[in-house]
Amino acid sequence: MIFKVFIFFSYFLPCLCGHGHPPKPPKCLSGYMTDVQNWVDENGRLIPKPGDSDNVIDLSTTTNPVQVLNEKMNLFRRRRTVRYLSLAKCQLTRVPPIFQLRDNEMRPLAMMLEYMTLFGNNFLGMSTAGEHYTLSFNATGTTVMNLSNSPQRQVVSVWSSGFTAVNFPNLKELDLRSCSIQTLEKNLFRGMPNLTALYIGENEIHFISSSAFYGLRNLVHLDFSRNEAFDENGNPKNLATDDYLVFNYLESLVSLDLSHTKLTLRNLGMLKSLGKSVRSLSLCDTGLTVLQDGIFNSTSLHVLDLSRNSGILNNQRPLRGLEDTLLALYAREVNLQRIDQFQNFSNLLVLQLAGNEINTVDLETIRTLKALKVLNLNKNRLNSWFEPTFSLLPNLHLLSLQDNNINVITEQMIADLINVNYLALSGNFMVCNCHAKDLYKMAAKNEKNNTEDFIDLPEELLHRNIYSYYNDLIQNRSKVGLEDCEELCFDDIGHSGSFRLLDYYPEAYVCLQVPESKTIFISDVYSCGRLAREINYEQELNGSRKKLLALLIIPCVLLPVALIFVFRRRIKYFFITMRNSAMLSLINKKDAVDGKNNTIFNYDVFVSYCNEDRGWVLDHLLPHMEAECSISACLHERDFLVGLSILENIVSCMDRSRSIMLILSQRFLLSQWCQFEMH
Repeated sequence: MIFKVFIFFSYFLPCLCGHGHPPKPPKCLSGYMTDVQNWVDENGRLIPKPGDSDNVIDLSTTTNPVQVLNEKMNLFRRRRTVRYLSLAKCQLTRVPPIFQLRDNEMRPLAMMLEYMTLFGNNFLGMSTAGEHYTLSFNATGTTVMNLSNSPQRQVVSVWSSGFTAVNFPNLKELDLRSCSIQTLEKNLFRGMPNLTALYIGENEIHFISSSAFYGLRNLVHLDFSRNEAFDENGNPKNLATDDYLVFNYLESLVSLDLSHTKLTLRNLGMLKSLGKSVRSLSLCDTGLTVLQDGIFNSTSLHVLDLSRNSGILNNQRPLRGLEDTLLALYAREVNLQRIDQFQNFSNLLVLQLAGNEINTVDLETIRTLKALKVLNLNKNRLNSWFEPTFSLLPNLHLLSLQDNNINVITEQMIADLINVNYLALSGNFMVCNCHAKDLYKMAAKNEKNNTEDFIDLPEELLHRNIYSYYNDLIQNRSKVGLEDCEELCFDDIGHSGSFRLLDYYPEAYVCLQVPESKTIFISDVYSCGRLAREINYEQELNGSRKKLLALLIIPCVLLPVALIFVFRRRIKYFFITMRNSAMLSLINKKDAVDGKNNTIFNYDVFVSYCNEDRGWVLDHLLPHMEAECSISACLHERDFLVGLSILENIVSCMDRSRSIMLILSQRFLLSQWCQFEMH
């Protein structure tokens, strides 16, 4: 099967690899019919290969194609055969019964045809009144023959009646684009057993018979794109079929293009009839909003396009069953917010996720995409990052991050992107910093040291825009350069990896210079330099920690020493006071025990007060106690013993008094001496 696919599409490959300006990204991966073949152009005109021009009859835009065809066939002799036939835009309303016409060698047209296009005709479901192709011409003398009694004349006159009862043993490709076809009747292509490509896009097909594709056992490519039907009120018609296994007869089908054909949830059943031979499926812009989990379990898809279907990947596991086979996935503009849907797709080579709402890249998912070569995250909501992300993809060849919210280039980003071959960052509103300039200089250095490295995709992907689009970008890109820059310009860069800018032009790589609030070219920003990038920050931090520790220890030691030195007298006095207090306490306790019953008190009461209350004590309290109440009061400032310290006098006065009176006031409570006396 793979060998057949390669042979079929290797014929198409030359039309995909043209050079010129970088192409615009295709709306859908499948592109247009002319992207997968090169024998007919988009208007139905034939493009003969060199050496095949004698085997071509191009009657496109001819008003009387049947008669002209007969005349041209009379000229075909011996080695000349009608391999290519175009009846494009001939104002036909149905397929004419021309395939039994014979040339001068008596060879029927149906036996010779290999490629035929009927593009641009207006086929009707039933032929109009008075319109019958009842004349034919023999191959020898343009003699008029009446076919009114022919069995073919008795067939129901629908658009496809010209194919009825005709066998095309050598027909390989048939183009029925833009023919206003509305239905595909049963056994329509039964007489085309060797047809490999069928193009029936741009029609109004709203019904497919379950046996419409019966007999196409060798069909490899089916283009059913851009089909959309409307009723008489202008309302869209849903695509219907009498059996959802409509593709069941296509045993060799490899590629199915349903792009731009409006589908509903009812049509999902048709996808379940796809077999293991199908390698490429395009559901781009079909209007589908959901896929059933595991709907592709019966296939072995290599290429899948789900672009422009909002919400189609919002189910939990819509791609289940494709983890080991899928090579390329396009999911542009599907309102995707997370990428964990693609976890464990270990063989995936191309992932196109442009135009979504992704703001973070799940690292667990990234680690499983070991084979990924192309990652397109354009027009998402990604910000600057500070941990290894894309470096976790060992085979990443091209990374596109255009039009995101990346505002600052960081050292971590440079280290993360350094080994990607091609990088696109335009369209991000960046703030100028030296790392942005380093990124620019590294890209310029890599331009000098590396040659172009095109994406090498496997044979299974060569036939699609996957091959042409990204390699054309590489081929036609503008290279970064530093004018008037010698080798010294790159000396401070050091190791620069291998990345080159895919989308470079000066106006795209600008940044905002914050102090001046103006936009300048990144090439005009100052560089950080090699030393700043090659610093071992862990070693620097360890050295800084030691210095900080030393700086903290010095004041922690010197400060207590300085305080002790400054207040050494007070400290000494404090310890002496504490010593005396302890000694007096021991002495008093001993006296109290020894002389408990024989103690002689000199005073009735010891009055303890603070100095601020002294006036009230001397003027009011003391006269009242001693004169009126005949109480003997002891005051520490009046009844002190000469030779003792203040502390010793206080203790002595307390011991010689029968009781103690405390004059409590706010100022008393704030006085340390008063607190000592109270204690």
